[in-house]
Amino acid sequence: MKNPRKRQTKNDKQYRRQRHTTNDEIVFLGTGGARYMIATQLRATGGILFRLKKSNILVDPGPESLYRLLNYVPKFNPEKIDAVVLSHKHIDHSADINVYLDVITKGGFKKNGMLIAPADAFGEHGVIFTYLVSFLREVHIIKPQLEISIGDVHLTFPVKHEHPVETYGMRLVTRDYSISYVADSKFFPGIIDAYRADILILNLLRIEPSEIEHLSIPDCEKIITGIKPKVAVITHFGMTMLRQGPWKVANQLKDATGVVVLAAEDGKHYTIEKLLSYG
Repeated sequence: MKNPRKRQTKNDKQYRRQRHTTNDEIVFLGTGGARYMIATQLRATGGILFRLKKSNILVDPGPESLYRLLNYVPKFNPEKIDAVVLSHKHIDHSADINVYLDVITKGGFKKNGMLIAPADAFGEHGVIFTYLVSFLREVHIIKPQLEISIGDVHLTFPVKHEHPVETYGMRLVTRDYSISYVADSKFFPGIIDAYRADILILNLLRIEPSEIEHLSIPDCEKIITGIKPKVAVITHFGMTMLRQGPWKVANQLKDATGVVVLAAEDGKHYTIEKLLSYG
């Protein structure tokens, strides 16, 4: 005979998790990457908006990001963004960053917002306008193992990636779940231990490994197999991936790893509650 008290405890835990994650979501302002997507906008290049625990964290705002935000999240005021995170300075990740810094600080009339970016994104050869930096409330330079709390969301930047410019992914951890964002990189074994999480987001640009320092399908298979998240989401597709069919690739990865893999879609809102349910 089943123990009703034990069953009730399990149900209570499930209810508490749902209660704490119901309004949390990830919005893909773009799922494209690299030069052909910038030029054609066959997939948008706007980055990702994490709306977690009443904090709004914008990551990698590439070309047309603000336009996409206003269309994909029409009731959201971009002035309410708490932090902007830049994984690296390549233009498909950074083109709109100065626009957002101006918006969240009201052109410098309000000391506001947080910027988190690698050192080479600043200065003469960087992409961030120096005059805007002084308008911000907080500025953090990413280094391996950097940890920052934004409200009830704890961010860590576990390891430097192998990419032509200084690049970092991140983990977003709350008391109810964890999310990892693996930004552009050549595969290396340390990725697996660095990015263990419930929800795994992977920038998948290439079909096969190449000299270009981006993840490929076999790379993502290794990472998903090693981490075994509740669900994985692939994004940041190049033209070859688009021709291949992101959903076909997602199903291929699901069959190979035994983990549910989703192909992100432009403008789609993925609730944390739904993502966690796959596990």
